[in-house]
Amino acid sequence: MKPIFEYSDILHTPYEAFYFDTRKETFPILPHWHYFMEIIYMLEGSAYIEVENHNYVLEKGDLLVIHPQMNHAIYSTGQLPIVYAVLKFNASYLNIQNSHLPKLSYLLQMASETETLSMYFPKDEISHIPMNDLFEKCISIVEQKQFGYDVLAHSYYCIIMMELIKLWINQGLQLRKQPAIKKTTDSLMEILEYIDNHIGESLKIEELASMCNMSYSHFAKEFKRLYGQTCKDYILSAKIHRAEDLLQFTDYDLNYISQEIGFSDCSHFIKYFKQFHKITPKQYRMKYR
Repeated sequence: MKPIFEYSDILHTPYEAFYFDTRKETFPILPHWHYFMEIIYMLEGSAYIEVENHNYVLEKGDLLVIHPQMNHAIYSTGQLPIVYAVLKFNASYLNIQNSHLPKLSYLLQMASETETLSMYFPKDEISHIPMNDLFEKCISIVEQKQFGYDVLAHSYYCIIMMELIKLWINQGLQLRKQPAIKKTTDSLMEILEYIDNHIGESLKIEELASMCNMSYSHFAKEFKRLYGQTCKDYILSAKIHRAEDLLQFTDYDLNYISQEIGFSDCSHFIKYFKQFHKITPKQYRMKYR
């Protein structure tokens, strides 16, 4: 069976976390792939998981890392029900600015390209890490989406990934200097981080393409293929998404918010916000606070 592509809205759901229970969800999970990273932590029962040309049987307490663009499927070993926790995320969102360490996204890329490293971590190997508590906290934070949830989610995701990276280092992961030129997909994933960090500025598509060492037309084509929308639409929706948080969790007036997210004036902000939500920013604030 040809693996299907699983789309993820990276802008609005950069962090996904949930419990999967075969008593409530469609099962088995047929072969598929996606651009985000996935971590599975088994809580009940056992599952047979195929990842590319490798096969794993996960028992309670075992953990499996599935790198981006890897074909994978999940089946039963004969024991039902099966319950496991899932984390999904774009690795670029875990990068920490001004850190002396290589970016987390690059470390994860190196791990995926090092054949001697294992994606499977049995219970005994990770017993010193409070994985059950960490996954439970991640899922609670992402589901509730309270004020500052993205900051909290980032913290807990980073804790989990750094623990796994330390295990990979013990297995022989070599920390190499990050090259200046990266593959097209890696460049496009990191450009989202740049957009997010500069959302209040004037972002020009030509300059973003140049940063990825790509022509305007090639950048536009690859961006839409990867994210299902144009870069211009992505930037606009990112501004609106930032405005949603400011409207819900602060008392800033509309003039301040429009400047904070890079609109030339308040009237343009209100116009585009209404196109997205069919209501004005003031109505949105009253509805969701």
